[in-house]
Amino acid sequence: MTPDTSESAEPVSEGTRLPPVCLVLLGASNLSRGCFALVRNLEAGLHPRRVEAAIASGPGRAYCVPGGLLNVAYPPIQSCGVLEAAKKKYDEGFRVLALVTDIGNDIMYGVSADDLIATLEQMFGQLAAMEARVCFTTLPIRIERGIHPAWYYTLRTLLLPSSRVSYEEARSAIRRVNQYLNDTASRKAERIPDMDRYLGYDEIHYKWLQGHRAWSHMARSLLGELGVSPGRAISFREMIRSYGEELRKVVGVDMAGIRAMPPGHF
Repeated sequence: MTPDTSESAEPVSEGTRLPPVCLVLLGASNLSRGCFALVRNLEAGLHPRRVEAAIASGPGRAYCVPGGLLNVAYPPIQSCGVLEAAKKKYDEGFRVLALVTDIGNDIMYGVSADDLIATLEQMFGQLAAMEARVCFTTLPIRIERGIHPAWYYTLRTLLLPSSRVSYEEARSAIRRVNQYLNDTASRKAERIPDMDRYLGYDEIHYKWLQGHRAWSHMARSLLGELGVSPGRAISFREMIRSYGEELRKVVGVDMAGIRAMPPGHF
């Protein structure tokens, strides 16, 4: 997609501001780890605009069905209210900038490729109705091409022990969803390339020591959609803090309920 450079020509004078931006960040465990650093980086890049965020993330989270970790069951991203919150911001004059990532947990919960594609198509349509600039990531190519079946079942047992989705069922569904993302979705949104290079041993999560580079790459793609030159990269130190903020939220808010839900989270 061609970056929208028209905003650089918008007059800025006393009492006039560039339109505020609503960040819509949708994903699961990778986004949960990186969203604190990502939001701070995007806020710095979009300064002096007003920026607000609507975030749906969490380990094991899915788009179509409830999903989660241990005693946490997050509502489906599609129906958790995050897109309705973004629509309110759009109606108030916000530009909407969206990230759709960590697609795939639904498959492991037994959702068919067709049902997941239908959900994604509906969500892309909702974002299009807000004139949103949207970036997305595909499912890991290495899993689509085929990891060793024994490693697949090991990962399934460790990460989603209740799943009964077979190796071939998972590969077939991943191929179908990636085909949709690369063909249909790419005509409506911008695919963020080369994210697989940051994946760790499990082929799903970004490496702990590479997270700052992965999310800097994401931030550059998102800012480019608004025609904004990328600012500084996310530092390793900032990424460590982001991991800490994720731990505080998952344990203190999602699991124990002893902390209040951070603003803008769904």
